[in-house]
Formats: sequence, C-alpha cells, structure tokens
Amino acid sequence: METATESFAHVLLFACQRCGIPIASACVRTERNLEIADGHWFNPHCPCGWTGTVLGALALMHWLEPWKTPVDLEPDAPGALA
Repeated sequence: METATESFAHVLLFACQRCGIPIASACVRTERNLEIADGHWFNPHCPCGWTGTVLGALALMHWLEPWKTPVDLEPDAPGALA
C-alpha cells in the first residue's frame, strides 16, 4: 500500500439518472491528468434512492483540487485510482 502525501482530488459532477439532480463523486490521484478519472467507473448515490455505475467521461463537470491530507492509495479502495 502506498501513502501519498501530495495528491489531487478529482471531483466529478453527474446528473442523477432517475430524478436529474446533481450528484458528485470524487477520487484521489497523484497525477493531475483528467483522462485517468474520465476512464474510471464511479458509483454515485442520490437522495432519491438511485445508485448506479457511471463512467467518469459522462460527468457534466470535472475539476481538480490539491489534496494535502495523506491518503492510502490502494488499487481496490473506493475513490482510489491506481
């Protein structure tokens, strides 16, 4: 398991496939490359009860935030992109 002390939070905004409200998902990556997260599958959960699997490339918005909090980058951990 690798611990990253400096990384980037990739925040992706999706529209709920049932009710249409905005729902966000995030992952952490040591690179700034947006294409990595675009190829990742996310499991957003909406307050209306919908949950599903969506490809990052289908996000309506995608942005980065510097993430200074150390995180464990496990390949299979939720939110981690290995």
